[in-house]
Amino acid sequence: MAATKKQLFSFFILSFILTHGLSAQDTTIVQTLTWQSDNRSGFYLFPEEPGAQYEKILMRYNMRCHDNAVGSGNVGCREWDYSCNTFITDPSMVDSTRATHPDYVIPGYPGDTFPYTGQPTYTYRQYGQYDILYGAVAGENEQEVLPSDFGIPITLGNPTGKMFFLYTAEELQLIASQGNPLTKLGFHVLEAGDGVAFLRFRLKPTSLTALSVENPPAEEGFTEVYFRNTTFNPGFNLIPIRPFVWDGASNLLLELSYTNSAGGQPVVLANNQASFSSQVAASGADRFLEFNGYGAVMPPAAVFENINQEITISFWCYGDPDNLPVNSSILEGNDANKQRQINVHLPWSNSRVYWDCGNDGGGYDRIEKDANPEDFAGHWNHWAFTKNAATGEMKMYLNGQLWHSGTGKVKPIDIQDFTIGSAVLSGNNYYGAIDEFRIWKKALSEQDIQSWMFRSLSPAHPEWGELAGYYPFDEALGTIAIDASSNGQDAPLFGAPPRRSHRGAALFKGFYSSFERPALTFIAGSYAEDPIEVTSTVVDSTQNAPYAIIRYGIDGNNALVALDTQFSWWATAQLLLDEQGNLLDTYPVAAEGSITPGMLAYYQKQDAKFELLSLVTPYGNGLSLGAQGKTFWFDVTDYASVLRGEKFLSVELGGQYQEELDIRFYFIKGTPPRDVLGIQNIWPFRRGWFDQIQDDRFFEPRQLPLRADAAGYKIRASITGHEQNGEFTPREHYINLDGGEQEFPFEVWKACGDIPIYPQGGTWLFDRAGWCPGDPTEVHEFEITDMASPGGSVEVDYGLNGSFLSSANYLVSTQLVSYGPPNFELDAAIESIMRPSGRVEFARLNPACNRPMVVVKNTGATIITSLVLEYRLQGGPALTYEWTGSLSFLDTAIVELPSPGMDFWNTVEEGGVFQVNILEVNGQADAYSPNNTAYSEFTKPILFEVERLQFHFRTNLRASENRYTFRNAVGEVVLSRDNMQNSTLYVDDIDLPPGCYTLHIEDDA
Repeated sequence: MAATKKQLFSFFILSFILTHGLSAQDTTIVQTLTWQSDNRSGFYLFPEEPGAQYEKILMRYNMRCHDNAVGSGNVGCREWDYSCNTFITDPSMVDSTRATHPDYVIPGYPGDTFPYTGQPTYTYRQYGQYDILYGAVAGENEQEVLPSDFGIPITLGNPTGKMFFLYTAEELQLIASQGNPLTKLGFHVLEAGDGVAFLRFRLKPTSLTALSVENPPAEEGFTEVYFRNTTFNPGFNLIPIRPFVWDGASNLLLELSYTNSAGGQPVVLANNQASFSSQVAASGADRFLEFNGYGAVMPPAAVFENINQEITISFWCYGDPDNLPVNSSILEGNDANKQRQINVHLPWSNSRVYWDCGNDGGGYDRIEKDANPEDFAGHWNHWAFTKNAATGEMKMYLNGQLWHSGTGKVKPIDIQDFTIGSAVLSGNNYYGAIDEFRIWKKALSEQDIQSWMFRSLSPAHPEWGELAGYYPFDEALGTIAIDASSNGQDAPLFGAPPRRSHRGAALFKGFYSSFERPALTFIAGSYAEDPIEVTSTVVDSTQNAPYAIIRYGIDGNNALVALDTQFSWWATAQLLLDEQGNLLDTYPVAAEGSITPGMLAYYQKQDAKFELLSLVTPYGNGLSLGAQGKTFWFDVTDYASVLRGEKFLSVELGGQYQEELDIRFYFIKGTPPRDVLGIQNIWPFRRGWFDQIQDDRFFEPRQLPLRADAAGYKIRASITGHEQNGEFTPREHYINLDGGEQEFPFEVWKACGDIPIYPQGGTWLFDRAGWCPGDPTEVHEFEITDMASPGGSVEVDYGLNGSFLSSANYLVSTQLVSYGPPNFELDAAIESIMRPSGRVEFARLNPACNRPMVVVKNTGATIITSLVLEYRLQGGPALTYEWTGSLSFLDTAIVELPSPGMDFWNTVEEGGVFQVNILEVNGQADAYSPNNTAYSEFTKPILFEVERLQFHFRTNLRASENRYTFRNAVGEVVLSRDNMQNSTLYVDDIDLPPGCYTLHIEDDA
């Protein structure tokens, strides 16, 4: 006997359906992305022919595994499922998002009400200073390091300084031989000036034979021997110090630091010219910027105009240990398309440091590494980040040492917007202080980084010509960071980050070196009694940074504007701290007034961005999409008013590079059922969390004006749920018009076990909220013509029903489409052929030899009650069928045509073209014939020409979930089996007459 048998899971062919035959002159094809495209966005020119009318606009969406490969990870289709949505941006239209903003913003202020004063406030710090008194001398030895007749005197200038001086054991041999501690230091004062405040001496034995700015003396090992506000007299001044025991064999380091008030006259000391580098010093104001989760510095784009292949960015930073680690960017740069080009997370909330640099449109290069807390918070660290795209090397340096590196990083650099202290667009503000920010158009060597990390830049740097921008942040005030390079690219400050300064004892960089040191007399002695230490308390004050009070308002275009900025001090208690920062006392401050910010409601405006397609990529491990990929067809006629002229197309949301994409648009000339007059987003495409949607914080009710020249209106909605609850928990959604009853409730839920691209890796079988891996999202359409008045308005609201979901968010795309009246009084169209078909959408129904299945649509104003359909295989005899029912304008119906029998299918060998025509509508010819005919390429099912046929089915350990049936061409069950036992082989003899049979296998798991 011979029998035909169709398997739903056998194989697919790639084909497409159009509602009528096409020729070169009646269809315009626009090619956008291709498999070879490096980017997933670009500007494309769509037809803009005056007077042209299109019956349909179709988007052909093809995806293929990379290089037609099958694998896992980064081979072939990528492993994970990601949102992969296609958008068209129309700058001639505007999207508006309701937003709120405080009428006053006070960056960095932690409270709700800001009490303020116009008078500066201060933080006071109490220091314990002392004077050393020695009694009768039992014996003293002294060693002079005499003044030189040449060289540069030592100036203790304003406002701060920290100096290291080296004296050799050989120079101090006379006092070393006696074994007594050092007890006094004598200075030769050339100019007494106004004295030196907070003068501090510290001593340390050392093996160093010379001092270097590349490697200044370490802080550890020093002993404080003197701390006092000191007045000098011209001539020789002898200063008693705490006894310092010195081994006499080591060289001796003297650290001298001070913090003076601004404007005083400096003290000048006579110098001794050594034969070696005997001084490393930093003096003058050393300021830095403090970022407490607000504020930013934005160097101009000109800084980066010559940066394409190489870059170095270095800086000092002091991360706030009370806030870090947290999601933050200490710097970020984007290109003109707002794509990240450069970024440093220092660190992210997982304590990893990320260095991103270079983006070719397909994502950015990155290296990353776990960091210890001391690497990013609690003290000053020097970080440098380099990239050389020509060699593919990216590196991170911590305190002058290579900390991490990566290779194969060849993407070029294109920076148009750059921010220090936060990300460019998303916030992610840094918490901590930043100083000495340097930008180079070259990847510096480790030696260059080490050699200059502790000193200020100058033309002496070997790569001075490669310096693109240099921001020491040493300004005392103002809203500009001066570029200290030769390029003059000053950078504005935003959000008023406070300017702070180092006290002299805290200086650790900005060093210079010389051969000069103070001419000094060292005295070592013994005394009849122990020295007396006379203590005194000195209080110093630091003016607190004022707060920026930024006042906002709404302009005539309903846009947010900053009206003015004023600076005032927080009227809170002034603090008295000890030197270690411990609280000793507080002093009240009277407030002159207070500000409690309110909220302004306004609308953020941006170019209108329309979602053409919502799709999630398939799980790619082991997946093959075939050499030609898988092709979907989408009707995008509703976007006719947008798909004109040059427009920006983009594929976004994370999955755009999971597969190769080929996207084309087919503009089919002809008359549509009704003209599309326009489309507008009801709300801009966005993600909303469950509570935000229910509370109307997102997708609030909106009053929409209705076009007066329109005769019909439709609302479109494409929605997908995400996160654990949003993805796997069904909820009813709704569109509501003008309040009251919810006119359009609908389920956002999709059965993923029935999708055509299968099997996949991962959890593709699980049903989800509006999406399945590898399948397009359903578009819900609601005709509102009967509820709308042309020239009037309608209030539209979107929402969710059901109990609260804590981990649920939804991507929501909604549009209002306006139409003209029906173009035909009586008309019908073949919308699609579901069976037989090679289209991916209908792969679960094909290959087939049972009843053909077509979708018909009423495209005229008159209700359709009957249709006469003719169908055939090209080259074969025609059959006719009369359908009866009731179809209103734009309604569709699935029509199953009578089973044509074996002779019908035997006119082709392996496959062919199925054709269906509408002959009559309501007993007569309809108004528009081009949409009456459709074709479908198909592949014939398996043909068995054998005497005996058996079906073998082996169960697994969950046999109760499985069952199967054989059905004949008219759908009758001719063989079935269920209630099977685990791990059992079942054998059925297929003893059936010749004909078409379909095997259905079901699995409840």
